[in-house]
Amino acid sequence: MLEDVDGLELIRTAIEMDASDIHMTVGQRPYMRCLGKLQAMRSTSLTESFIAGFIARLFNDSQQEKLAADRELDASWTYAGRRFRVHAYYQQGFPAMALRLLPERIPALTELELPAAWQKMKELDKGLLFVTGRTGSGKSTTLASFIQEVNREKACHIVTLEAPIEYIFKPDKCFISQRELGKDFISFPAALRGALREMPDILLVGEIRDAVTLQTALTAASTGMLVLATLHSGSAVDTVLRIEGMFPTEQRDSIRALLSEVLTGIFAQQLVPDLTGGRLAVSEVLLAVPAVRSLIRQGKYGQLYSQMLSHQDRGMQTMGTAAKHLLQAGRISSETYARLTAAEHAGGLV
Repeated sequence: MLEDVDGLELIRTAIEMDASDIHMTVGQRPYMRCLGKLQAMRSTSLTESFIAGFIARLFNDSQQEKLAADRELDASWTYAGRRFRVHAYYQQGFPAMALRLLPERIPALTELELPAAWQKMKELDKGLLFVTGRTGSGKSTTLASFIQEVNREKACHIVTLEAPIEYIFKPDKCFISQRELGKDFISFPAALRGALREMPDILLVGEIRDAVTLQTALTAASTGMLVLATLHSGSAVDTVLRIEGMFPTEQRDSIRALLSEVLTGIFAQQLVPDLTGGRLAVSEVLLAVPAVRSLIRQGKYGQLYSQMLSHQDRGMQTMGTAAKHLLQAGRISSETYARLTAAEHAGGLV
C-alpha cells in the first residue's frame, strides 16, 4: 500500500509526464491519462487514509464539511505553479478524486489551431456564444484563450461565473471579475441576475446545466451583452436539441424564438490524438446567419447541417469537413477520422 507522503509524488509524476488527468480511489491503483490514454501510475493500491490525507491537504475545513455533506465537491488547487481542477466524490462509501491538470499558461487561439471564425467572434459585442463538447474536450481552455485575447486587445468589463475558477486572468485592457460557485455566489441563476446589475460587456457562464440557468443566460444575452457558455453536447445540432429539450413543450416556441434572436454561434469540439504529437481540437462551427436563425425559429434542426456545408465561405464547417482536412494534412489517423465522422455517416449526412 502507498503511504500518505506519496501524494505529492503522484502529482509531480503527472506533471512530468504531461498528463491531463489523475484518478484516485480506495483499493485501486492511481491512474493518469496521457495523450488520451489511461495508464496506471503505481503497481499498488491506495488506502483510505491516503485519500483522506490528500483531501485534507487540498481542501479547507469548510470544503471538507461540504464534501462530507454533499458527497461531492468541485474546487481548484495550485501546486508547483500548476492549476488543477479537482472533483472529489464518494464511491462504494469511500472518498475518491479526479484531478484535471490545466496548461501552464493560457494558449493563444492560433496555438490551439481553432477555426478562423473565432477571430471574428472577438468583434462581437452582444449575443450568446456556445462552446460545446464532452468532458475533457478543451472547452474551458478555448474560452480562456478567447477571453485572454479580448483582454489584450480592447477595453471592456468581463465577469466570469465558474465552478470552480480554472484559469486566472491578469487584467490588461479589461476590468475582470472572476466569481466562483460556493465561494462568491450561491447559484448560477442568482449570480446571472446579479451580473446584469454589474453591467459587463462579456459574461462567461462556466456551464449551463438546467433550464433556469439557460433561461437567464438567454435573457442576459438579449439585454445587449456577449454571453459565453458551455454545454455538454456532441454537435451543433445536438446543442440546439438539448437547449429546446430543457424546457416543457408549452415553452419551446418562445425559447426557439428567443434563441434565434440572440444566438451568435456554436463551436462543438473534440480533442483527438495529433500524429505530430500531443492532442488537437477539432471543431464543428455553426454561425447564426439569417437562414440559420430562421431554421432555429421554426425548429427545423435537420436542415442546419446543410447550412454548415453551404456557408463554409463564412467560416462554418461540419465535424466531417474539419476531420477530412486534418486527415489530408496528415494530422490525424484514418481511425480518428472514422470516429469523428461516425455520427454523420450513421445519419446519412456524409
